[in-house]
Amino acid sequence: MVMMDYIKEQAKLLPEVLAKREEIASVFCDMMAKNNPGQICLIASGTSYNAACAAAPFMEKILGKPVSVNAPSQVEKITAVNPLAVVISQGGNSTNILEIFERIHGIPTLVMTGDPDGRANRKGDGYREIPCGEETVGPKTKGYTITILTLYLMALEEGKRSGGISNREYGEYVEGLSQAADNLSENIDRTGTWVQANMETLRELKIIYMAGKRQGAKVAAEGTLKVMETLLIPGVAYEFEEFLHGPASSLGENVSGFYLLPTPGDPDYERMQRLVKYHRDICKSVYTVGLEESTDIRDCLLKLTGKWYTQPFEQILPMQVISAVVTEHMGLTGKGSLKFAGLDAVMQIKAENEKNI
Repeated sequence: MVMMDYIKEQAKLLPEVLAKREEIASVFCDMMAKNNPGQICLIASGTSYNAACAAAPFMEKILGKPVSVNAPSQVEKITAVNPLAVVISQGGNSTNILEIFERIHGIPTLVMTGDPDGRANRKGDGYREIPCGEETVGPKTKGYTITILTLYLMALEEGKRSGGISNREYGEYVEGLSQAADNLSENIDRTGTWVQANMETLRELKIIYMAGKRQGAKVAAEGTLKVMETLLIPGVAYEFEEFLHGPASSLGENVSGFYLLPTPGDPDYERMQRLVKYHRDICKSVYTVGLEESTDIRDCLLKLTGKWYTQPFEQILPMQVISAVVTEHMGLTGKGSLKFAGLDAVMQIKAENEKNI
């Protein structure tokens, strides 16, 4: 299996996971009913952290409760009133994740991992496997989208159970997610065509800035991580307005841009496009995701639902496919994982898998 295989698997996995939403959400709903928490505290690192950041606004809206996202290294203790902790890890073996349980001892904790043999799996009060299946290539792709969808579905089922949302609202959200899932196969194909059309400039990327608004900013964080992990170049993600307040002054001919546009009804939809034009006058390697039509090959045109909460399943695709395809063209496949392995040997970032002990 190579990275592109896992990217394509997303088109099959999303509708399958959506169809099992009651089963997938059951442990979370049981813990919510038992503990009636005042706040949900998501704790995660890396791609799992980025997925949690993308899921948190949706969860907060559906549950009507504060939902925070915390890196384990930044949590000394959770001070929220009557919290429920959700610890998320793709493999369940990150050393910083394993250490967090001592600091949150006594707090009801749900553990979510994508590996049934993860060492974190039995450290909480409940466990939910992230139903993405194995992903062995290092940089996670389907793990990102399926983690977001799992968190979304947990919130939706709990919202329905508790009466926080009506049956009509529940059905509308499920329909929006179903539409995004149905579009995914074509969107992966469209993204592949877009990458091939821009291969010459994508191979020459040196430094990247990625900007988005609201959900787009959350996706930009994961997109930048993917490109850094695979193309092995510097990248920074920004929230759109914060990007304008200083960082945009550093744009230059070797500083490429990826702009994740908000939905067309957003007042910054046109405004961000003015920034794109400004940046393209400086650098030729400036790309967008979110336009409905364009004759510029740098604009990645996808089938969009027009709903803010489906943007992670749409806007992450260009960076995922760049990470898989451009790295192969450049002879970089696997080199990021080798670099990480060398760093891990020095810094002990990952613990050994449970089944290997």
